[in-house]
Amino acid sequence: MTDESRLEGWACSKAQEIMLREGFRLIRSARSGSNTELRETSLLMARVIAASLVEASAARRAAGE
Repeated sequence: MTDESRLEGWACSKAQEIMLREGFRLIRSARSGSNTELRETSLLMARVIAASLVEASAARRAAGE
């Protein structure tokens, strides 16, 4: 398995993890009707996604690409 394939597999797993955890929080916030909670949850989801991109970039650099 190539480094590219491993990174792709990791990215798919990470995306699924984020969507399951943060997506559920976003749904709950949307149902609550609170714009503030919805905005905060959306920002949290964006930060989690950004952190995963930084993690992927660091992993790619560590792999020598």
